Amino acid sequence: MMVALFKNTYLFSILFFLTLFTDILIKLSSDILIYRFISKSLVIILLLVYYLVNNKERFKLKRIFIICALLFFLTGDAFLILHTHAACFVTGTFCFILGKMFYALCFSNKRDFSLFKLLPFLTFCFIYLVGLLILIYKNLDSYFFLILLYLFAAMTTIAFAYLRKGEVNLTSYNWVLIGVFFSILSDNITGLRLFYDNDFAYHSITIMLFYGLSQYFIVLGVVKENNLTFVKNKLYTKFQLGGK
Repeated sequence: MMVALFKNTYLFSILFFLTLFTDILIKLSSDILIYRFISKSLVIILLLVYYLVNNKERFKLKRIFIICALLFFLTGDAFLILHTHAACFVTGTFCFILGKMFYALCFSNKRDFSLFKLLPFLTFCFIYLVGLLILIYKNLDSYFFLILLYLFAAMTTIAFAYLRKGEVNLTSYNWVLIGVFFSILSDNITGLRLFYDNDFAYHSITIMLFYGLSQYFIVLGVVKENNLTFVKNKLYTKFQLGGK
């Protein structure tokens, strides 16, 4: 029964968003942290189970990358609930950095890419990084290098997600890119809330909402991934064998 629930994307999505909205409500209405440790953890746990039940990844290493990414996000979530403590904030942020890097490894492919193709993206990244750092620089203090490393990991993840075009099916590409976009929104609001404006953009709702959406679309996009090079080679081999 439980496996059937996770096999059905529509039923799983209903369960996931109910869990996500429950966590947001608990965040808004409860000062008892133990509830958030449960509700926030469930968001990632559900995605991890969904991935394990549905993934058809041919490469074992990519499966390991996704599992490691989700486990690091799960661990980071627990520490960042206590983000007002410096040690918890540093540990949680570092876990998120590792989670993003494992996502980047999963998104990477063997195809060479041209600098010209990346130029618009690199320009966007440069403007984004400089703009954000100008806003929050004076309040970063001892966190400067940690936040710089986090932004580098975020940009690396975005770059590899962007470069999946033409290597995977369009549905997977678009969903992962949507997930990465929501991740940028969540990261931006978090950074501005912590180091620029304490009441930025309804942060109590938007940070977790965009974070949950980012993880949801990335995991579903990865599950629906088909390597186009592999598919073409398979069809070509089948044609050579006379369609057998």
